Amino acid sequence: MNKFTKISAISLFTLFLTACDKPAEKVPTTVAPAQNTQTAQPNQVTLNVNEQNIDDVKKFLNWDAQQIEILNAPQDELRIATESKDTAKIQAALQQLTEKANQVLANADKLDIKDPGVNLLKDKAKENLVLSINFVNESFSYVVQGKQPSEEDKQKLNDTYQRLVASSQELQQIREKLHQVLAPKPAQEQPTK
Repeated sequence: MNKFTKISAISLFTLFLTACDKPAEKVPTTVAPAQNTQTAQPNQVTLNVNEQNIDDVKKFLNWDAQQIEILNAPQDELRIATESKDTAKIQAALQQLTEKANQVLANADKLDIKDPGVNLLKDKAKENLVLSINFVNESFSYVVQGKQPSEEDKQKLNDTYQRLVASSQELQQIREKLHQVLAPKPAQEQPTK
């Protein structure tokens, strides 16, 4: 999901910059972010897979893969709405994306994970999703409101984007390592006599 989140954030940021060049119609309300979370530097997450936590790791990776499916459609809708430059459609797509993100977060909370390391990884993935959704909502709020962001606002968005990319890269590296550990090992050839 992290690679997906990173690609989505990049594409949505690009769409946001494109959309800001067009004066938009006035829309009275904006979409509320999924959560208000401040994130400084990403916390380093390390996880050793062993017999005690292998089931928790599998639960996390299964949840992680399923979330891509949940978030695909609303992200596509937001992309299409942005291309249409219709602020009402953009606002509706933002609302749908935020609702689906909240659903993903609720699904994460339902995971029965006992291992502290896997729980830390799950929390990191949730934090990354909240940061991503907040970034998208903040970015598109200018489009929905028909305002141009100030230079200070652009810098703030860029800083959030940089934190999001760093967090996404860290999570992607951890996921890749977990998939490598869980991948079936090739059978060792027995010497023939």
